[in-house]
Amino acid sequence: MLRDLHNLVRGLGQRLLPAPATHPLDDREWAAVRANAPFVDRLPPQEAHLLRERIGEFLGRKTFKGIRMRLDPWQRHLVAAYACLPILRIGIDAYRDWQTVIVYPDTFAPEQEWVDEAGVHHQAVVPQAGEAWERGPVVLSWSDVAEDGAVIVHEVTHTLDAGNGDVNGFPPLPRNLSAAEWTDTFSAAYEQLQDEIDQGDEPVIDPYAATDPAEFLAVIAEYFFFSPAYLQAEWPAIYRLLSLYFGLEPHRWADEIPTRIPWASD
Repeated sequence: MLRDLHNLVRGLGQRLLPAPATHPLDDREWAAVRANAPFVDRLPPQEAHLLRERIGEFLGRKTFKGIRMRLDPWQRHLVAAYACLPILRIGIDAYRDWQTVIVYPDTFAPEQEWVDEAGVHHQAVVPQAGEAWERGPVVLSWSDVAEDGAVIVHEVTHTLDAGNGDVNGFPPLPRNLSAAEWTDTFSAAYEQLQDEIDQGDEPVIDPYAATDPAEFLAVIAEYFFFSPAYLQAEWPAIYRLLSLYFGLEPHRWADEIPTRIPWASD
């Protein structure tokens, strides 16, 4: 009886909570997303329908702020589309720890500090196409987004990575994934990339991925979604783990998927 009472009170409490905010796209807005984000029309119908729902959830829960620019609705929708691709199956709650998307018109240049391997402290202004903090905001350059929407996937992957309390290439994993297998597989690939760069060989992926394990995961996510056939051929074990993590198989959508707004200027 006490259990029944507990369930009744719990259910009543859940019904009294306000429904999560959402901003569903109308047909015209959805058509604009499809026209501006080439990956959308590669999605199977079920996943395209789910993406449309996720975009509505994202727009309802996140705040956009343009710096020295006015963000039009279609721009917010485009950013949301790319941002929701990694959480298509994971769910919007994976982004619960951050709230704001800041967009600059062009590459921005925050001041950064770091210590090199020799222990020397450095401080410099470093141009960026994107930046993500553990609890937000996600910061983007619109000109870079227009040329390569994958920058959005890169930055939001950092926020997923932060789910374990640190940005280190080890996000919270679903139960069907072994933490030991993830660590061993990603560490081996990361070391391979660093060896290729040290030896002057052509690296398998963008050498920026060798910066640290966090950047490795973010760059790998770009390849997973937009060059899936290549990643699967070069690093099948990495591809399989990411497929289990994201719950998706992008190689079935297309071998290579463009990430540039089709009408962006050359």
